[in-house]
Amino acid sequence: MNILDQDNLHLYPDQALAALNQLEAAIARAGLDAQVDQALRLVPGKRAVFQGRLSGAEVVFRLPLDDANRADFVTEWAELSRARGHMNTGRNRVAEPLHFDRDTGLSVIAHIPGTPLLTHLWTLEAADRLPLLSRAADWLHAYMEPTLEWRGINRRPWRNWAAAAAEKQTHPELIEIERRILQKMHQLSRKLGDPEWRVAIPHGDFHLNNLILDGDRLTGIDTGGSNHAPIYKDMARALTHIARRGMLPSGRRRFGVDEGALATFAAAFELTEREQNAFLPYMITFEALIKVEHPDMSADRVQHAVEMSQALFQDLRQIS
Repeated sequence: MNILDQDNLHLYPDQALAALNQLEAAIARAGLDAQVDQALRLVPGKRAVFQGRLSGAEVVFRLPLDDANRADFVTEWAELSRARGHMNTGRNRVAEPLHFDRDTGLSVIAHIPGTPLLTHLWTLEAADRLPLLSRAADWLHAYMEPTLEWRGINRRPWRNWAAAAAEKQTHPELIEIERRILQKMHQLSRKLGDPEWRVAIPHGDFHLNNLILDGDRLTGIDTGGSNHAPIYKDMARALTHIARRGMLPSGRRRFGVDEGALATFAAAFELTEREQNAFLPYMITFEALIKVEHPDMSADRVQHAVEMSQALFQDLRQIS
């Protein structure tokens, strides 16, 4: 196994090795003609992703590491199979589901050739990045479109989850600014008096490296959504993910993230003024707090998070 990931796989090598052993046992139990080649991703104690081969074809293995994720994988497999029905041709696709073992939760999905979109964006000049960000927004709209609807606003759970995550922050540079952001989130929450916002079945972990670029085709991987959620949540995840890595194609910020990137998502979904200036900022605030930086996170990543959070707070002051 070749550990490639520079975050969790590097920070938790023992758990990565344990996940590999668990995967090989699951493959043997299922009687698959398969070989594991390398680890791709790890959420310690929850799930792991590996690359390898099934009957000679390149595939990705996804394995739950606890009972809760094992149950989630059942619904995730059903959702991937559903999405494949309308995203198996054309420019916007999802990876093909190949095998699922209900007892272990082992999922085998076709490997997608190409380059993760964020990785590709780093090779481009800043001016050439926004068109591809627009393609990412187009992919997300295509994914959500069959399940889009308006439903009553459920703001309290998001606020509570953000508050619980903020308590786990260990970096002194972020603790105070995140406390202020949480206060603004509470204030903004009280102003979300609208009866409804738009929801859909989300990707679940929508960031640009979960989109694989091959020519003009984008294929989504690691889809995990199964229940309806506000459409702004996946947008906020992608926007904060690139901002946390210093990716600012337009060179301007809005709500802490890149203004141009935000505009591409607003255009793809034809967001109303209320969606752009209340619902989406609410979810950007959630994403700014829910992803707690590891204590050993590199100094540059922490600094990017600080800059994003400070800019977010300043804009929240104007609306909450």
